Amino acid sequence: MNCPKCNGLMMYEKFMDMAETSSFYFYGWRCVFCGNVVDSIIMANRLNAGRQNNEVKRRRLKKAG
Repeated sequence: MNCPKCNGLMMYEKFMDMAETSSFYFYGWRCVFCGNVVDSIIMANRLNAGRQNNEVKRRRLKKAG
């Protein structure tokens, strides 16, 4: 898998909370070059944020025009 940010190598890892307790962890992909972290939740949020930004821009353009 290539990093969507820098096209670098992505490694599958287990991420833990700062205290490194077993109470919170998730699995995701981390880029070995830029450190970008991606998992299913992050990707879904980025896709939804992009859609919301496009809708807001369209609304503003319609009001201005």
